[in-house]
Amino acid sequence: MEEINIVDNYMDDREFRNYVHTMFYKYGFKYLRLDDSRVSDEYPENDNDLKVTRDGKRYTVQTYLNTKISDKEIEETVEDMLKEKLEYGIIVTNFHVGKVVREKALEKNIIILDREVFEDGVYN
Repeated sequence: MEEINIVDNYMDDREFRNYVHTMFYKYGFKYLRLDDSRVSDEYPENDNDLKVTRDGKRYTVQTYLNTKISDKEIEETVEDMLKEKLEYGIIVTNFHVGKVVREKALEKNIIILDREVFEDGVYN
């Protein structure tokens, strides 16, 4: 639970992206790309510069620190999936995400990992 306090109150976007990078590595994802977030795309609030793979599926990963996930963030993920020619996306946020938003995302092959994934902690 201490880790989520650090995420919520002391990390900037770059540090959150790096924390998510560590989290994905812990859970068996392999990295295809990790770009410098300072040269990202026109959406400054998300760092869509992670591409990962697991079980034969390739994903673009969008990280949103202290951002409520809505249709806008889902559409940004879809745009990146198309741009990167990937069929799957993952949105990671430290906020809670409701059932309706999750279902909308799943319809577009996007998984949302929200606050609950941080409860176990990356470093435990």
